[in-house]
Amino acid sequence: QEEPRGDITFPPSQGADYKAILVLMLSGGCDSFNMLVPHTCSAKDMYAEYFKVREQVALSKSSLLMIDSNNQICEKFGVHQNLPIIQELYNDGDLLFLANTGSLTKPANKDNYYHVTKQQLFAHNHMQRDAQSVDPFEKIVGTGVVGRIADRLEEKGQKVGAFSIDRSSISLIGETAVGKDQFILSQNGINEFNSQPSSPTMQETIQELNEATTPDSGFFAETWSESLLRSLAHNKMLYNILTDATTSVTFPKTNLGNQLKVVAQVIGSRLERSVDADVFYVEMGGFDTHSNVEQVLQNRFQEMNGAIEAFTSEIKQLNLWDSVTTVQISDFARTLNPNSGDGTDHAWGGNYFMFGGSVKGGKIYGTYPDNLTDDGPKTLERGRLIPDTPWDAPFESLARWAGIDTNDELDKVCPNRHNFPESVRFNNNSLFKSAQRRATSSTRGHLRK
Repeated sequence: QEEPRGDITFPPSQGADYKAILVLMLSGGCDSFNMLVPHTCSAKDMYAEYFKVREQVALSKSSLLMIDSNNQICEKFGVHQNLPIIQELYNDGDLLFLANTGSLTKPANKDNYYHVTKQQLFAHNHMQRDAQSVDPFEKIVGTGVVGRIADRLEEKGQKVGAFSIDRSSISLIGETAVGKDQFILSQNGINEFNSQPSSPTMQETIQELNEATTPDSGFFAETWSESLLRSLAHNKMLYNILTDATTSVTFPKTNLGNQLKVVAQVIGSRLERSVDADVFYVEMGGFDTHSNVEQVLQNRFQEMNGAIEAFTSEIKQLNLWDSVTTVQISDFARTLNPNSGDGTDHAWGGNYFMFGGSVKGGKIYGTYPDNLTDDGPKTLERGRLIPDTPWDAPFESLARWAGIDTNDELDKVCPNRHNFPESVRFNNNSLFKSAQRRATSSTRGHLRK
């Protein structure tokens, strides 16, 4: 005789210092060599080379927002004029750039890249997946790099939430036997399950149809029923918590603004949800600029700037600036050389950013190319650049920041990391500040209006 199941309960947090990782995907392939541009370079006039190679899609030098650099070919670089929040966070020491980064199997050059690269290059679906999974040999098949970070935290006894806005993402998928499923939330908020049921006893009927199974009921029946009822319980909990959730900051009513508002609201509910950590995925499309790249980037970057500005302010209002790290990714960068439609085409290595109060910002990590012509050692035809830095590097550092520190754990997060020397992987945790420096940065960030 089957019996009613007990109420679904959620375990309390383990009391760990809260941390959240947010993945921001610019889908379509962002032309990031017009996001981070050479400006002042004493060793070589890199801006003149950039201007010549990029032809009609080059940005004027006077339009760029200048930032200082370190150990790069240029002393100063320029950020796209519609990204002042990126310049501000960089100058505050809370944002870093990752130069010429992308999907790699092992270090590659013009002579061997075709033979040593497993990834299917230049294709949206393959390279979006690669940037989110960071597992070219599929050693932990069907999982994403942030999902594997969450798995390792769960194994330590932490309670971790996983939320993707508007869509499912492989980035957050963990191992079935370890982690939890991601919750997909609408940018318009969470909907109550069956708010207008066709039967007044709908909830009771669901409970009766999914009562506790007996030993001969079958594994699949038990898995289905347990998953269904746990999902409904999560829906009820999140609906009750988030329906009346507010933010201190007014977010722009744009696609990305709405998504980041939901992320901020979920972060703000961490105590009610009793979690130790959260992982998030948001996506902004429209970067497949085969034509009119200049106007498209102006519009896309303007929207991104407003959304990040509001999100940054809200996280600081929550006093969680040191606890939240955002990493921006994309399928790939674009060809440096434009096409006949004033656009750019699919390429490979690109420039990305990471920000948060714990990030050791104000620096450009990796290697910005010192030759943008097709004669350059890393340049394929039409300015397709072979990456110097693999995605393994920033995500290994993120995992360490989250509290994953043993080699066995890190191998499960980034199973391909040993194909690259430590120097390429930023010597372990060099992307993040020490505790003392975080405290100083946190005070400055919280006081600034």
